[in-house]
Amino acid sequence: MQRSTGILWLFVLFLLIVPNAFAAEVLTNDGVVAMVKAGLGDEVVISKIKTSQGQFDLSAQGLVQLKESGASDAVIKAMIEASAPPPAPAEKSAQAMAEETQAAVALYRQGKVVEAEAAFDKLLAERPGDDDLKIWKARAMLEQARAKKDADASGYKGLVNRAYGILQPMGRRIPSNPDWNYAMAQAFWMNERPVWAGRAAKAALGLRANFAEPQILLGDIAYDGDMEALKSPSGGPQAQTARLWAGAAARQEYEKALAIRDISAALQAEVLYKLGRVAADFEKKPGVAREYWERAVAADPDCRYGVMAKNKLRGTPKK
Repeated sequence: MQRSTGILWLFVLFLLIVPNAFAAEVLTNDGVVAMVKAGLGDEVVISKIKTSQGQFDLSAQGLVQLKESGASDAVIKAMIEASAPPPAPAEKSAQAMAEETQAAVALYRQGKVVEAEAAFDKLLAERPGDDDLKIWKARAMLEQARAKKDADASGYKGLVNRAYGILQPMGRRIPSNPDWNYAMAQAFWMNERPVWAGRAAKAALGLRANFAEPQILLGDIAYDGDMEALKSPSGGPQAQTARLWAGAAARQEYEKALAIRDISAALQAEVLYKLGRVAADFEKKPGVAREYWERAVAADPDCRYGVMAKNKLRGTPKK
């Protein structure tokens, strides 16, 4: 027992002593003067200055005393250089920052939303007050959530709530930003707030012409609304109206999106996939649905909705 206690105390002493043994040596004016008076050459003294942690008195009086003690100009210069603060990192040009942002946005456009979120995080570490970057980060998170929702996977609500937490505080600063309004619309929609989602999507469209994403979202909201109405009791007026007009509003919104000039291939594939879904789920026209899904694959076979269309085609008979 005594031997164990002794070993324990030795270990404690080791922990207390070893950090000091490895700490960088602190070199002062007195240490430099001592080396100079000991006859060490400038090369040795300067090398010691460069490899030690210096706490030098470089006031006018301190420099005079160093000179009077025999320190050469080269030694004094080395002390001054060792005490100089490290140079501040060069500020990035506006063009460089714009290029970095565009590279991160390109990842988002390519559907690499996890990588895009990481890229926006890196940029936000350098530019924490940049609202545009915050919106793009939130959009990347919401796209991840939407992919999970499309796959009927659980856990997407956490991403939605985190994105909403980023977006909501910006409302008073940038209420007229179309990207912010669209991102808020997505967050509302995936939190089962279709009325608020619709208002925000329409606001985004009013602020930017030919904005395809919120136009598509209006179709999603209409699709979900008809699906919910069809679940009403079969004899209810809501269900009867839904059966009569099911899919009409969604189709109208999707066709508006498809007509937008310069819509990207990936967004074309998304709209065509969803038009196929309307034809299959509401209109009960599998042949028409198949045509839409074939067009979706032709538009962009490798994007998420192009892949989803391929999967639909495997399970849908040809005409």
